[in-house]
Amino acid sequence: MCLSALRYSCLKIGILLCLMLLPMSLLAEYRAYLIEVHDHIDQKTWNERTGFSPDKYILTHGGGNRLSAFTKATWVCYGDTSSYTPACPIPKPIKPKFKVGDRVRISLEQHLTSDWIGIVELAYYQKGVKSNVYGIRFGDKRKMYNRYFEFNLVKVGDAATGQSQQAKTAESTDATP
Repeated sequence: MCLSALRYSCLKIGILLCLMLLPMSLLAEYRAYLIEVHDHIDQKTWNERTGFSPDKYILTHGGGNRLSAFTKATWVCYGDTSSYTPACPIPKPIKPKFKVGDRVRISLEQHLTSDWIGIVELAYYQKGVKSNVYGIRFGDKRKMYNRYFEFNLVKVGDAATGQSQQAKTAESTDATP
C-alpha cells in the first residue's frame, strides 16, 4: 500500500513538471529588428531583417571596422530561431493615417525635430504601445532617420497645402484671447 502511494505521488509530480514546462516552450518569444547596414569598404547600404541587435549583427558579419548599422524598427516575434529560421516579418500597420512616401510634419512640441518635414519610409504596428509607428527620413537634415507614433505626425501636401495649414494655425492663434 505504501509503494502504490509513492508511485501515485511520483506520477503526480511528473505530470505537474510536464505541465509547467510545456507552456514555456509554447510561449517563446524574441525581438526582431529591421536594421539599416552600411558597408564602409564596398560603399553599399541595405536593410536587413534579423534576430540580432545591430551591435551583434556587426560583430558576426564583418566587424565594426567594416560595418555600421542602426535600428529602423523593432518588434516581438513568437517562436524559435534555433534552427536558423528567419525572423518573422514586420507587423503591418492597422488603419494607417499615412503611407510610405507621404510627406509629414513632426508635431512634437519642444523636441529637436519639431516642425521638421520628412518622408514616411516605413510603417508598422507596435503591439506593446497599441499604435502605428512610422519611420521618417529627413533628407535635407543629413539624411537623418527617426521613428514617431502616428499621433505625433501631420500630413503635409504640396506647398499650397502647407501654406494653408500655416494660415489656419495663424488664424487660430489670433482668435485665442
